[in-house]
Amino acid sequence: MNLDLTAYITLICTSGVLNLYLCFYVFIKRHHYANIAHLFILHTGFTTIYCMGAAFSLLSVNLGEMKFWTAIQYVGMPFSPPAGLLFVMQYVGIKVRKKHIFALFIIPFISLIMVATNDWHHLHYRVFEIDPVLGAPYVHQEIGPWYTIHGMFIFSSMFVAFLLAVYRWKETAKAYRLQLISLMVGQLVPIVTAFIYLMGFTPQGIDPVPMVLWVSSFLYLWSINSSRMFTVMPVAKDAIFNSINDGVIVLDESYRLIEFNLASKNMFPQLKKRCLENVLLMFG
Repeated sequence: MNLDLTAYITLICTSGVLNLYLCFYVFIKRHHYANIAHLFILHTGFTTIYCMGAAFSLLSVNLGEMKFWTAIQYVGMPFSPPAGLLFVMQYVGIKVRKKHIFALFIIPFISLIMVATNDWHHLHYRVFEIDPVLGAPYVHQEIGPWYTIHGMFIFSSMFVAFLLAVYRWKETAKAYRLQLISLMVGQLVPIVTAFIYLMGFTPQGIDPVPMVLWVSSFLYLWSINSSRMFTVMPVAKDAIFNSINDGVIVLDESYRLIEFNLASKNMFPQLKKRCLENVLLMFG
């Protein structure tokens, strides 16, 4: 095994182990994280399967083993982005219903079936073979029509999750923005890497996406431990803050207005979101 291949496998295994740790960590503490924990467990669990399948694929010595571990990857990879989208939806306050889960998992399930039966129809991969120059475990592949549908869906899931996090930015107090940054970067890293891969700027015959997922996992882990991600969520804070009957106005150390609840807006109609940018409280 050459040094490059060893480095690839090491990075992929790092991503897999970190996601597995996150999955078990949140599972153990799921009773403290309400309903959102289950969606995050799904997301990290599917990502773990994807990473482990990719790692074993790079240990393959023949085409049969490569096809088998590619199918294992698809037990996790197509399901991870929509699970991540559902998690972000719940995080920003969008109620996730069973019909949302069912709808978002239809295409991933079809993709899994397509890959597992690709030798019969070649709709996912037109060509899937050992790279004639590099040899096993490097893959030479030509994509089929379903791969295009699958890829568009995966990109869309991650991009919509990213946009939802961006959309919440202005409405989120500074104390909670580290959590949003983790979510945004966690979605952006695989998007950018996959785009670079499709453009042909990564090592030939290797999927680089599982090699960089450790970055997203590390950010999630850091956010959970440093900013109490899941324990104190912006949407939960907002619900409590705005349910208070008394008007509450929050100033920083420079007496700048940084937040106010609905009751205070009813008391002072001139309060608007743009007031948060003012240097001094207009009526203070």
